[in-house]
Amino acid sequence: MSPDETTPGDTPEARPDDTPADGRAAAQRRWWLAGVVAVIALLVVTIAVFASGGDDDDAAPPTTAGSIDLGATSVPVTDATTTPDATTDATTEGTDDTAAGSTEPTTATTPAAATSTTAGGATTTVASTVPPVSFVPGNGDTVPVQTVDTQPPVSIDDVADAGTGMQFRLERLEAVQGEANGPGEIAGPAVRVTVVATNDSNAAVLVEGLVVDLVYGPDQTSAAPLSGPGVVRFAGEIAPRASQTGVYVFDVPVDQRAEVSVVVSYLASVSPVVFTGPAPTP
Repeated sequence: MSPDETTPGDTPEARPDDTPADGRAAAQRRWWLAGVVAVIALLVVTIAVFASGGDDDDAAPPTTAGSIDLGATSVPVTDATTTPDATTDATTEGTDDTAAGSTEPTTATTPAAATSTTAGGATTTVASTVPPVSFVPGNGDTVPVQTVDTQPPVSIDDVADAGTGMQFRLERLEAVQGEANGPGEIAGPAVRVTVVATNDSNAAVLVEGLVVDLVYGPDQTSAAPLSGPGVVRFAGEIAPRASQTGVYVFDVPVDQRAEVSVVVSYLASVSPVVFTGPAPTP
């Protein structure tokens, strides 16, 4: 007989129904599952809120004229849009004054130079202003040349004393054919001047910067220097009780040699000496 077969006298065993304890366990599992889902949803929402708030904090605030917040430092910002208007106004005002012949000082403003400042990853342009420059328009008038005080003129044959122990004399004046070897020079009839400088003091005198000039005519025109022939310029220094000779050539028109003046200056603080007289002609 198989295990599933029963005899007429046997009574099959009855399956017991679910107990109340089994129902409570199922309910608890459902509540736990719902709780876990709720916690996960709450975490997702919290993460989303924090992520949204962090992006807003990292974003650079809009920049306005006033200042830029660089953490603990506030940098002033100049509104660059106002600079062109100020420049235009200053330029227009200067033009109107010039047109009207005014000599009042005019203020010109140079457009602001922009620099870049980085704040929190964002680059902001900051305008740096340039101080205004005042100027007075010219009127085209001729400005007189300041005269230089000289020692009383002496004759070409005399000795000139500078009053400092230095004495000068003209050894000779010669009519020569001038040579043009330098920029702007023009060869032609010229006058060669030989100057002797004597140091009658007890100390050496520097003559490296000694200058010899020649003027001629009623308008005291300055003669142009030439490169030759035989030019020898003063150099170095002159020892006490010693002398040095310099030779200079000047472009002087033949018809303007009736009276010339040779001016010798060896120091800016000492008045130049002057020799006056006629210059030789060819």
